[in-house]
Formats: sequence, structure tokens, C-alpha cells
Amino acid sequence: MKRLIAFSTLIIFIYGCPGRSDFCTKLCGDYYILRTSAQHIQVSPMSFDDNTPMIPTQVIELGHDQKFIIAKQKHVNQRSFNNRKGAYKTGVLDYWILDVTIPKVYGPFSSKEFYQKRTELKVPHGLKMKDVYKYKK
Repeated sequence: MKRLIAFSTLIIFIYGCPGRSDFCTKLCGDYYILRTSAQHIQVSPMSFDDNTPMIPTQVIELGHDQKFIIAKQKHVNQRSFNNRKGAYKTGVLDYWILDVTIPKVYGPFSSKEFYQKRTELKVPHGLKMKDVYKYKK
């Protein structure tokens, strides 16, 4: 019996449990990338309310410096009783810019609108987005 318990514990340790892939990484200012599930990845402070500027779920790519956070968001379509086949609207992407010094969020934007606003706000051209999982420590 003890061997069975030890073996079961070892299997759980090796293969993980729900939430093992979740993470929280500080970006800049008071902002973090928060992953609380595969479908819930957002940019926000650790504590926030309805009036807090933030980038809503599901963030798939982002970049940041000390002033700006830029992000690409994939829309999440919540499952309903009548729609049990897949939780995503395919191909729908939005872009966001968060100025952490004010703080103020701009978006959602199409790709074209994003690049126009990025130029207007003088977001550095060298600031590039990368996959959110590259931020997992």
C-alpha cells in the first residue's frame, strides 16, 4: 500500500496538477502578466477594480519597457449551453497599448489602428512583442 501511495505521488509530481502552468511576472510599474488558466491571461496590477486600466484576457503576445506595455489579444468566446464545440472565435485579434506612467490603456485596435496609435504615442520602434510564455520564470 505504501508503494502505491508513493508511486501515485511520484506520478502527480512528474505530470503536474491543474494550475502548474500558471504564472505571474512583474512587467513595469505596478503591472504584471497574470496567467490563471490556459484561457485567462491578462495584464493588470495585482489588485484592481472595474476602473483600473488593464489589458483583458486572452493576451497571447506582449512587449514592454519602463513606460509602455504593448499586447496582442485573442478573443475568447465563452462556451454556452448551445455551443459546446470550441471556446474561441478564430482569427479575431486586437492590439492594446498601456501607458503605465499615467496609467491609461488604449485599445482595442486593429493592426492598422495599433500602428497609427503607436506612432502617435511615440512607442519606441524597437519595442517588440513576444509570446507570453517567454515571460514565465
